[in-house]
Amino acid sequence: MRVRVKLIANYMKLLPPGTQGNAIELEAQPGAAIGDVLGPLGVPLDESTVLLLNGYQAEADAPLSEGDMVTAFSAIAGG
Repeated sequence: MRVRVKLIANYMKLLPPGTQGNAIELEAQPGAAIGDVLGPLGVPLDESTVLLLNGYQAEADAPLSEGDMVTAFSAIAGG
């Protein structure tokens, strides 16, 4: 199944060389989760990363479906 992955800010450097913009389309195995597509790119799968699935906050173990959009960016601490 095909899913889109969008990496924002400092995570853009984790995209494959030659990527235009900040998003790529990847082939994922049926039953794959967010972590299965982001892990190989080197995206940290811990509390330092905010994950979105189709615009809604999600966890790394959230299952993916054909055409989903996964977005990842670094959590920003403020105060």
